[in-house]
Amino acid sequence: MAAVLTSLSVHAQYFSRSKVVEKNFCDTIPIEFRRGRIFIPVEIEGRTHQFIFDTGCSVGLMFTDRAVNLKSKFGFTLSSDAANHVHFTGVKRIPEMRIGHITVRNYRVILTPNQSMVNTEYECQQIVGCIGSDLISKRRAVKIDTEQGIMVITDRPGVFDKEEGFRIPFKDEMRVPYIQVSTRADKTRWCMFDTGFPGFLDVRRKDITEADTLDTATGSITAGIYGKTDDERLMLLRLDSLRIGDCVFRQVTTNLQSANNYVLGSSVLKFGSMVIDYNSHQMIFRPYRYDNGVTVANTFSDFVMMPREDDNLYVTLVWSKSRAYTLGVRQGDRLTHIDGIDVSGNPCAYMNLGPGDHTITLVSTDGEKKEIPIKR
Repeated sequence: MAAVLTSLSVHAQYFSRSKVVEKNFCDTIPIEFRRGRIFIPVEIEGRTHQFIFDTGCSVGLMFTDRAVNLKSKFGFTLSSDAANHVHFTGVKRIPEMRIGHITVRNYRVILTPNQSMVNTEYECQQIVGCIGSDLISKRRAVKIDTEQGIMVITDRPGVFDKEEGFRIPFKDEMRVPYIQVSTRADKTRWCMFDTGFPGFLDVRRKDITEADTLDTATGSITAGIYGKTDDERLMLLRLDSLRIGDCVFRQVTTNLQSANNYVLGSSVLKFGSMVIDYNSHQMIFRPYRYDNGVTVANTFSDFVMMPREDDNLYVTLVWSKSRAYTLGVRQGDRLTHIDGIDVSGNPCAYMNLGPGDHTITLVSTDGEKKEIPIKR
């Protein structure tokens, strides 16, 4: 199975002046959890739009200004994305929006670049924007339960005091939550909890010394709103166990890279609900099923594709021991057909491809055509 992998995490150096009108509220909002993203309905000017809820973003994002009437620039901010690109960008505002029964006024957002890989992915899925952690960081709390398909947001202290589960202290940096994660008893690291990252775990090269190497590759596996990471040597690792607070996760596959952040992604929400309480600065993870630990047994795609400015998808990385590599997939290959249909210049055809067995046609830089079977 191939993938297009983007991460939304954005840190911006400004203080949000958005205002939640309601006081003393506790609201339950329906959510959809798919492809490792949390989708929430947001009503703006009488129309409901799909947004992503992303704890790794300290601010809101807008992937397009065509669907929503944004007001003039509020100012400028220095922002950095998941690929560690830093830009000076303008900040706009949504005059009023409703999330469930909660009314938010003057919500500040960064408008992402038109040619952003993130824009391409979410315009294909008709996703308008991203709600960041600034919505909950002002002494509020949120519970995310993907099994029930709900998110509970409250400003009442103590709502989750009796919540069962593993209690995990966290700190926040620029409103983004960080928890301590350990791969062995005597070594812990601060790790961003980022629901905008669809994987389970990303680790830094300096933080892992004991793990089984499953595979290696050279290329890029991550993109932010300002572009992809530079090509680098990557390793696919299997961790026998990972401890978050007192909760043990077993058989965790992760990739080793030179990124700045150690990141726990939204895939942890497949295995349990999570409370993030900015009053007590505690998270509460309640596994859906627990037998002396949570067995993750996650897998990575054989190869990764990302769009370029010509609106075509290109292979940016292929794992050297994978079936795809054996079949001839190489970095730089361009996607041209899916099941015999020409999809050149139409990245949505692949990004919206349904589940099942398919055949894709890739063309190498020297013009060689390759028919590759994939399973979505």
